[in-house]
Amino acid sequence: MGSAASTLSEQAFNDVLRVLLERFGEEWITNATANQHFSRGTSSLLQDADGIHLIGEPEFEQNSHNFNIWIDFPVDDILAADELAFDVFAHLAEDIFVSTRIFEERGVRYRFVTGTEHDGHLGSLHLTGPHAVEFVNIHKMRVARGLQFNA
Repeated sequence: MGSAASTLSEQAFNDVLRVLLERFGEEWITNATANQHFSRGTSSLLQDADGIHLIGEPEFEQNSHNFNIWIDFPVDDILAADELAFDVFAHLAEDIFVSTRIFEERGVRYRFVTGTEHDGHLGSLHLTGPHAVEFVNIHKMRVARGLQFNA
C-alpha cells in the first residue's frame, strides 16, 4: 500500500492490529456478513458526503476494505486532509478505532481498524485525484526543505 520502507506510524498500526487479532482472533475481521454490511454502509455514507466522491466500488482484498475517494477541492494542509478523513471516520468508527496516515504518490491513504468485541473491520480511505496529488507534492516539498508547518 505504501512505500517499500514502512514508516513508524505504519509499524505502530501493524503492532496494534496484531494485538487486536491476538485478542479477538483472525475471525474478528473475516465475518463475511459483517463485512458486507460495513462495506454497504460506508459506501452509502461516502456517496452522500459533500466535497468527496467514492470512485467505483470498494475493493475487498485480504480482509481489508479499500475505499478510493476523489477530493473535489484543493487541500492546503495536513489538518484539512485529516478533517476530510475523520469526518468519514466519525460515522463509521465503532468501539475500537485506530488509524494512521500514509503519503503515497497518488494521494493520502488512511489505514484504519475499527470494531466491537464481536467483529472488526480493517481497511483504508485513499484520498486521491488531482487535488490530493498536489497536496502530497506540496507536503513533500515542505518536509524536504524542513518546513514542517501547517499554516
